[in-house]
Amino acid sequence: MEDELILPRARANQIGREALERRLRAAMGEGALTHGWILAGPEGAGKATLAYRIARALLDPSSLSNDTTLDMPESSRVFRLISGGAHPDLYVAERLYDEKKDRRQSEITVETIRQLTSFLSRTASGGGARIAIVDTADDMNRNAANALLKALEEPPKGATLLLLSTAPGRLLPTIRSRCRRVDLAPVPNDEIERLLQDEGVSAADAKNIADHARGRPGYAMMLAAGDGGEAISLAHKFLQRAQQGGDLSRIIAGVSGKGGETRWPVFRDTIIASLSDASRTAAMQGAAQGFDGADAGDLLNAWQAVSALAGRGEALNIDRGQLIEAMAFDMRAALRQKAA
Repeated sequence: MEDELILPRARANQIGREALERRLRAAMGEGALTHGWILAGPEGAGKATLAYRIARALLDPSSLSNDTTLDMPESSRVFRLISGGAHPDLYVAERLYDEKKDRRQSEITVETIRQLTSFLSRTASGGGARIAIVDTADDMNRNAANALLKALEEPPKGATLLLLSTAPGRLLPTIRSRCRRVDLAPVPNDEIERLLQDEGVSAADAKNIADHARGRPGYAMMLAAGDGGEAISLAHKFLQRAQQGGDLSRIIAGVSGKGGETRWPVFRDTIIASLSDASRTAAMQGAAQGFDGADAGDLLNAWQAVSALAGRGEALNIDRGQLIEAMAFDMRAALRQKAA
């Protein structure tokens, strides 16, 4: 597939949300949509994609493709404006880019939320809806969150606020009480696999990535756009060779040097998640596939040892090759395996 991801504001399709979109369309038809929404789910669940689909639907319901989804032709005016970040009746509050530090700020500031409330108080260019997306509400500092309450307590007519959150329980109770919460459930692996294959990902990589994505289509797409498939494959080889005391040189080379920085987080997370999953499986079924009969206690010890070592290694900036060798040694020791 292309190395560049399609941004949520420009993505025309979304998988796994058909039932939710039917309910949203029914509520729109009855005029029963609330002014404040919390779209909740883990990173990569598709919160932003859904938010832009809702925004398009509210700004131009006449352009929707049918009565049951939020699909809209990419050729429509509202789709093109939102895709280009140029729709006058849509405001997106997010962490601003700091030119001096060459990175985004660590939080959404009160000034950004004040601009949001000012935007909502203005008359819509088309005389209809005004939409504000906060991506993500978790990034607001305390002052920003308190400023947002004003818009939620006394929303202007026609205004809708869509708050994206990975940890809605941490938002102010007063914000949560004024919003309707929608939880994005995990998408089945087979749907994510089909999505990836439609984007040009090989069947083998699509399966590996879907397994690792844990129901998060956006995260799966991010992995597929980079070296996610290769990183996951290297992690699976590591798990096998670490148990056997096999040669790790090619694996180390794969997560070092050029491309290593992007592969390493996926490689590390896949190993840790695999050990965690195996421990749970062994606890319930007595054994976990691929771990030579190791029991739940041994697998839990391996997970704890590898997780702790990976964390310390990154904090101390230990050479990645040495870190991987040490992870393999600690894992093998925890599983009581002898080097082949």
